[in-house]
Amino acid sequence: MSRKYTRTVAAGRAPARRRRALALRLPAIGISMVLSLSMAAFAATAGTAVAPSGKVAGEGYAYWLQRSWQIALKSPPPGPQVCETVTVNRQQVALLTVGAAAPGRYNHTCNEPAGRPIYVQQLSDECSTFPGDHSGFGTTPSQLERCARVMFKGAAATASVDGHSVADFSRFITATGVYPVRVPKHNLFNYRQRDGRSAAYGYGLLLSGLRTGEHTILLDGNVPSAKYQIQVTYTLHVH
Repeated sequence: MSRKYTRTVAAGRAPARRRRALALRLPAIGISMVLSLSMAAFAATAGTAVAPSGKVAGEGYAYWLQRSWQIALKSPPPGPQVCETVTVNRQQVALLTVGAAAPGRYNHTCNEPAGRPIYVQQLSDECSTFPGDHSGFGTTPSQLERCARVMFKGAAATASVDGHSVADFSRFITATGVYPVRVPKHNLFNYRQRDGRSAAYGYGLLLSGLRTGEHTILLDGNVPSAKYQIQVTYTLHVH
């Protein structure tokens, strides 16, 4: 989720990046989480939450954060679909996004077949080579990577699956390297059609092995410096 996405939804056109006052511009808020939760809570979700070092479709957390931002940057208004399916290494994976990132509470419902892994986009930020999207930083790989982390200071977030908190969620934060992006003529952030480079930083949650039935995924984020709070509830029907 990001402020870039928020400002676009709220104002129709994004001003200069750091003037924007948000997880997913879909996200450009980055949220840093420091949680102290019991190992019992972690065990309760161990069957569904993929470990920070784990992979889905042969790819780890950094790849899925990158992929979600590539989709967001090329999406036309009003933004990416909340429930989307992508094929990676010949395996289908569901991507769940906030769909809107202005402060507030959101509820979304998705339907997925049993056995399909899921990436839930959490709170994150990105910086790109596009004008106004690197907040006073330069556009070298190292500068874009540093820029993507700026919004995380003092922020906090939590995640739970079916009422069980994901323990030690601070371990789920990840940084991408610099990756290519391409924006079409009509895009969410009103950029001129062009190719560029971006780097992202933030949280996501990979899930696998969810049983048939209804599941609830709850995400909370708070960025005191921006006076920003968001809560997103996904009701997931696995059939």
